[in-house]
Amino acid sequence: MKRILFILLLITTFLFSNSQTNYKTAKLYKDDISSNKAFIMQQNDALLIDVRTKPEFKKLRAKDSINIPIFYAKNGKRVFNRNFLNEIYEVSEKNIHKKIILICRSGSRTKLASNLLAEQGFSNIYNVRYGFQYDWLKVKLPTEK
Repeated sequence: MKRILFILLLITTFLFSNSQTNYKTAKLYKDDISSNKAFIMQQNDALLIDVRTKPEFKKLRAKDSINIPIFYAKNGKRVFNRNFLNEIYEVSEKNIHKKIILICRSGSRTKLASNLLAEQGFSNIYNVRYGFQYDWLKVKLPTEK
């Protein structure tokens, strides 16, 4: 119960804060990386996890990526996926040291997701800096529908 309350508090802080977060000092995850670096890491057994919604993922995605949405749509609003951390834990085969690369449309949702994972002890988390739309597609890396 404390874990759920902490996560909700953290999410609320990130989403509704009136001040701008300086991710250079606030980030807990390992690094922001380019799509090219993410692709190379993926080829070397890192997990590429797409945190966009299921409809976004189904439309077009990075080849061999795994969809674990951080939010889902309900009545036209974004709602936090309460199973997000558990789903990541499962696909990483309960290995908090597994290299995990997170990607979303532009890189903003992955910042939140990366920090949530780092708070839970995951130690090798990477964020695709400009995301799927503004980096992966721009450099023409493999995609699938």
